[in-house]
Amino acid sequence: MLRPYPRAAAYLFALLCACSAPAGTKIDSQKMLELHSEMALRYFDQGDLVRAEDQVSKGLNIDPKNEQLQLMLGWIRQRRGERDDIQIAEKIFRKLLKTKDYRAELGLAEALERKGLLYTQSAAAIASGARESIAADPEAQVAKMRTDAAQFWRESIRWYMQVLERRPEDPQAMNGLMRVTALQGENEKSWQWSQTLADQTQRELDFWRERIERPDIGADEESRFREIVRKTTDLLAETHMHASTLAWRMGRPEEALAQLDRVLVLHPEQADAYSRRAVILKELGRYDEAIPSIDEFLRLSTLEFEHPDIQRAFQVKEACIAALAAK
Repeated sequence: MLRPYPRAAAYLFALLCACSAPAGTKIDSQKMLELHSEMALRYFDQGDLVRAEDQVSKGLNIDPKNEQLQLMLGWIRQRRGERDDIQIAEKIFRKLLKTKDYRAELGLAEALERKGLLYTQSAAAIASGARESIAADPEAQVAKMRTDAAQFWRESIRWYMQVLERRPEDPQAMNGLMRVTALQGENEKSWQWSQTLADQTQRELDFWRERIERPDIGADEESRFREIVRKTTDLLAETHMHASTLAWRMGRPEEALAQLDRVLVLHPEQADAYSRRAVILKELGRYDEAIPSIDEFLRLSTLEFEHPDIQRAFQVKEACIAALAAK
């Protein structure tokens, strides 16, 4: 999403030299800015958001108008994911829309998506009594929050579509549209986006696998390509899992099973895929097929014996054995 700078080691060396330079020595502010940008991106990739934001702040102290650093700050806040973080990210991305950078549009689309989700979660908590409301009319408050969430999701879709107009094969925009339409309850639309995303991701996966097979590939290049393949494989598996859930909701159990089979081709040891597969097979009355999937889930799962999912798995297995015996 944010391309890394290639000369971090050189900049780090320059910084160390600058820090040890005699008093009065002028430090190259551009090199310092590039160093903070590179280190911020490195920490962001590692998931160390506190250090990433610290580096961005130091860079913005040098150049407060630096749009790339502002964009990075928006994505850092977005990844933190708390309510205040999402609001700050939304403001940053809206401010950067004037740059016509698709990453600002993508960031705003995701911020609105997550803002809508936060509103619906809060509304559900108030409606169920899990969260106390200070409003004079809690029911009216819940209705207003759900209306606002729907509005946020409609705007989110508009920005995701805007990104696709510029970048027709952008997987993040497709992924966002798949998620938001599901949140809206538009299962068929979400299914269609899942298939579009799966096709696009499969093409990308095939492309990078072919690059790895090149006879002239270097060690560093191969390592980088393999990491791309890993992330692309994960995205494709997650897309098929989502599609399986949608197919089940829409009353298409065979398609739900087919999507799970595709997940297991990509990730043969993904325990939850076997669990879902067993449940669907049981509901279809295919008990003899469900039992091996349950056993595989129990073999692969890292959950404690007392975990509800493990206990449910044993219950499903017992029900399948009883149904076979009854036959």
